Amino acid sequence: MTQQRWDELVEDSVGGDVTAGTMFGSKGLRTGTKFFAIWWHEQLVLKLPPAQLEQLVQAGTGTLFEPMEGRQMNGWVVVDGTADWTALSNDAREFVDSLKR
Repeated sequence: MTQQRWDELVEDSVGGDVTAGTMFGSKGLRTGTKFFAIWWHEQLVLKLPPAQLEQLVQAGTGTLFEPMEGRQMNGWVVVDGTADWTALSNDAREFVDSLKR
């Protein structure tokens, strides 16, 4: 994963309700006040619906997010570099948007 790829994702995503901010001291993207993506230790972490999160984990393109060892953050997944970051980020934004209603 590269910083450049994250920067491009941010550039393509910011606008309207989507803004950049910080979460856990890391860069992130939020819709309104709710984060849907963060750049954590050079890794893309997304908040996705449970079924999609599980699918990524089973496919080997995602791992459950543990900001501290042994403490999973419910609903968040670390996405590897082979995944389609743009599509998954859009899915994450739509999912988090749906939670606000």
